Amino acid sequence: MGFALGDLEVAERAATAAGKVALRHLGTALEVEVKSAVPTDVVTVADREAEAAAVDVVTEHRPLEGVFGEEGADIPGQDDRRWVIDAIDGTLNFSLGLPGWCSAVVLTGADGPLACAVFDPERGELFSAARGSGARVNGRPLTVRASVPLDRAAVACQWGFGKLELPGARRVVGRIVDEVGAVRIPGSGTLELSWVAAGRLHGWMQPDAAEWDWLPGALLVREAGGAAITVDDAEVPWSLGGSMETVAQLRTLLT
Repeated sequence: MGFALGDLEVAERAATAAGKVALRHLGTALEVEVKSAVPTDVVTVADREAEAAAVDVVTEHRPLEGVFGEEGADIPGQDDRRWVIDAIDGTLNFSLGLPGWCSAVVLTGADGPLACAVFDPERGELFSAARGSGARVNGRPLTVRASVPLDRAAVACQWGFGKLELPGARRVVGRIVDEVGAVRIPGSGTLELSWVAAGRLHGWMQPDAAEWDWLPGALLVREAGGAAITVDDAEVPWSLGGSMETVAQLRTLLT
């Protein structure tokens, strides 16, 4: 009998399995479906097949735990532990043949994320973290970038997918454009947060972030020595990530 895998290794295997399935579809003729009222909120057969691959890994090693996938997987568990899967984060980029997409898996418990993995198949980078054990990419430790004044900072933000219509969002976006030195919108919230954890971006902010777009990257940023918080006292919740000083600066843009 083999050894039982730890949570981090299960997350890494599941994210890698999803990413490898997605990569096989990259560049092929895919039928793209719109899955919400937002025309750019799309899904493909690659999303569903990649999610199934990740679910297979999780259920093989954690058969009694819950599983939730953005594209429909919903398996109840026997306790508070639940695996959240975003098999292709950045599907619009993926469907257009653009870089900036990834596969992500995070294990959550009663008090938040416990372990996660984010796989960027095109660059061959596997980001992963477990609570209290630090964050890594391909085994190398990650550290968030030190803060700089906002007018010198590179910050990723996402205000597509109808987010500009959220209460107060246009006002905040105006302040971001006016006060942040370099705004980047790669199109994959989880991958952007992974880059924050790796010190490639100073910060990240997004209104009304979905749990699958937030929880994996938030754990990576925290375990890389940064802060990842959701501000609930604004007109709409905004999630922020970066060094503690950068997050404090980004928070001032909300008021």
